[in-house]
Amino acid sequence: PFVDRTTVDFGRLIIEGELKVIDILGNIVEIYDLDNQRELVIERETKSKGVYFVELNINNHKIFKKITLQ
Repeated sequence: PFVDRTTVDFGRLIIEGELKVIDILGNIVEIYDLDNQRELVIERETKSKGVYFVELNINNHKIFKKITLQ
């Protein structure tokens, strides 16, 4: 859970990829292009409290994780 921001640590260098933040209804809230990054900071900005999903797409492999905004 996070309030103002959270850091997504990829555990390795991502040369090229994409990360999407998706709300509970399946709507894409944000899209980040990843380019030579080990981590990404997601800011709360105007997002409402609740559950979101992160879809990480690297080399045509998708990884889904749940995050909670308090």
